[in-house]
Amino acid sequence: MGYSDKLLALIELEVVFPTLLRRVPTLRLAVPVEDIPFKQNDNLLAAYEMPVTW
Repeated sequence: MGYSDKLLALIELEVVFPTLLRRVPTLRLAVPVEDIPFKQNDNLLAAYEMPVTW
């Protein structure tokens, strides 16, 4: 993934999450954050899965 691809992905996330939370205001994590499996490599920290409820 090139620099411009990473930048575009970050910009998309800045739009997606606030929009999602505004449209589904009751959206919450279904498990404690400590139970969410994360992967980390280079400059990326990502969740393998993120169970939610609403």
